[in-house]
Amino acid sequence: MDTPELNRETPQAPQGFRALVKKRMEEVNLSLRTVASETGISPAYLSRLLSGERGLPPNDEMILRLAEVLRIDPPERLLVEAKRVPDLLLPALLSAHQAVSSAELKEAMKQLKAVIVQQRKRRFRR
Repeated sequence: MDTPELNRETPQAPQGFRALVKKRMEEVNLSLRTVASETGISPAYLSRLLSGERGLPPNDEMILRLAEVLRIDPPERLLVEAKRVPDLLLPALLSAHQAVSSAELKEAMKQLKAVIVQQRKRRFRR
């Protein structure tokens, strides 16, 4: 992707991402080694990631796994902090996550599609 906010090769994990992970580790009382082990990454990498010495994992699945281990709800919040989800999509994603009926889910998906279509139109105009 060509937008900087979606860059997957950032030299340093965003501050919001690091702060959220550290906060959740404290709140759920999990050690760095435990989080690393349950996420499937090395403790050294996680330590460097949290100190800002390393960039984010290259795939979103690893970030979502980390969110799952840390019980971040909704897990997509960690993707947002990682700058992997444009801010424009956040309201629609949250609506979809919080939907309790199929009608609410349908409406949230409609909103999400509308935002995506709008973004595509903007790209083509450039």
